[in-house]
Amino acid sequence: MDSVWTATDYRVFLREWLERERKERPAVSLRWMASHLAMDPSLLSKILAQERHLSHSRIQPVCDLLKLEGNEAEYFRLCVHHAKAKGHREAQACFARMAELRKVSPVPLDDIQATYWESWIHVALRSLLSCGKFGDDWARLGSLLRPRQTARRVREAARTLERLGLVQRNPDGIWQVRDAFLKDGSPAQAPMVRHFHRQSLLLSLEAIESIPKELRDLSSLTVSIPPEGYPRIVEMVKDFRTRVLATVAAMDKPDRVYQLSLQLVPLALPEDPPRA
Repeated sequence: MDSVWTATDYRVFLREWLERERKERPAVSLRWMASHLAMDPSLLSKILAQERHLSHSRIQPVCDLLKLEGNEAEYFRLCVHHAKAKGHREAQACFARMAELRKVSPVPLDDIQATYWESWIHVALRSLLSCGKFGDDWARLGSLLRPRQTARRVREAARTLERLGLVQRNPDGIWQVRDAFLKDGSPAQAPMVRHFHRQSLLLSLEAIESIPKELRDLSSLTVSIPPEGYPRIVEMVKDFRTRVLATVAAMDKPDRVYQLSLQLVPLALPEDPPRA
């Protein structure tokens, strides 16, 4: 079962918890769980099937049963409120707090750190340094990057990251990343960020030919939508990115770096309205 921090639908999380407990403890059943929560088994069954919702009065008993305490209990509580939200604003507020509790909210870069976006190597190397204990073995680091890079370019990238305060060396000479996740800050960084996105797209193009199919995943959708469809899909993309960050934050012992790029671009637009 995934950590509660990766849960977005609390009912799926509860169902997976029950399935795991059943395997480990034969005495556990739907009726056993309903009894501990002082609930009707048929109602609990509908909740696990995502047909009904948990009442607010049952949230604490669930937390007690699953041994969720502190921030984990608060996160589960917010998952329930998010699923039962009456409107978009309420759902957004719940989700923002959930992201905060996950402790994966990206740290915005200051404008003086905008050089970070100049090269994809800065971004890739910073993530690679989280995948092991690396010292000044620039040739080895360069051989791990895709496309491969020279020792000189990797050394220059590391010095840039150090100067920007994004990585540091511990007393043993091992490079360490200071913040888990980053994002662009003020609008002044927009040109640099656009440059980085262009590099990312070119890397994806190169990966089609240079990376084996089993190590990459490329797909696309072409859909027709009304005017209000675009902002709704953008929100879904934001939600997905946050879920990915939460899942990654819960993973142990990373040994590789992946770039996940999501593009939502128009292939056909309505005619411009006639000008007066």
